[in-house]
Amino acid sequence: MDTYQIAIGPALTGKLLPGDPYWREFNGAFKAQQLTSDMVASAIYDAHAFTTICEPAWRKAENYKLGQHLALDFDTEDVRSTIPQLLKDAFVARYASILYTTPSHSPDKPRARVVFLLDTPIMQAHNYTRAAAALLWLFGTADRQCKDPVRFFYGGKPGGASEVEWRPQVLPLSVVRDIIARYETTGKRERQRVQRTFQAGNASEQEIADALKAIPPWGIDYDEWLAVLMALHSELGDGGLTLAEAWADGQPGEVERKWRGFRPVGNASGRVGIGTLFALAKAHGWERKMQ
Repeated sequence: MDTYQIAIGPALTGKLLPGDPYWREFNGAFKAQQLTSDMVASAIYDAHAFTTICEPAWRKAENYKLGQHLALDFDTEDVRSTIPQLLKDAFVARYASILYTTPSHSPDKPRARVVFLLDTPIMQAHNYTRAAAALLWLFGTADRQCKDPVRFFYGGKPGGASEVEWRPQVLPLSVVRDIIARYETTGKRERQRVQRTFQAGNASEQEIADALKAIPPWGIDYDEWLAVLMALHSELGDGGLTLAEAWADGQPGEVERKWRGFRPVGNASGRVGIGTLFALAKAHGWERKMQ
């Protein structure tokens, strides 16, 4: 039987809360393993967390080595997030390896996760992010934050209380590449359309602040994060630095250092304007209110 490279973490009895002192130990506790798909399903059933493989093992983007799975969260808390309904989707039925109800699932508020094991590992963090974003584009009801290359996923509810369905099939990387190509072509057209809608100077600072709330600073890749800063600088000038720092959640002084490197009249060729920010916000579910 084929095996897949995946990092398996500790079995958890519940979600870790922000500030929990165990986070540090937890982020270094994932072990790279080569498992059959039914073994991965078994680890999930036993409440083990899982993520991509890092080297050294500490879970952070700079340490990404490879990923051989993609996962989508369905948290709509209605029939769309039930396993039987998800299996009605032709793509899920054909390519999903594991489906399970997550620890936050309840019968009246269903939540589920779909795991796709890949026939070939993705070796670069940037390409993993592209693949995850493309899969999210394919499924409009999935949680849009599931594209971090080292994002970990909780296993099932402790004590075998989660429903887990294992399916002996994989998602070919060639199919993923095709989805990426379609997503990026479609996304480019949509960004251009939105960017034409939002010309420089036609948005208020309040509207910009509202759009920023939809963009998770840790749920986008670095180039997108930097583009948001450039767009704010281009539209608001130095007056936008406070707003940028409040949103970006960067290291102390990081945003200001980037900011001071931006050109006073915007950026060089391919200037990033406010339309880029609004296009990204729209991709994360933001809708412009009618004036």
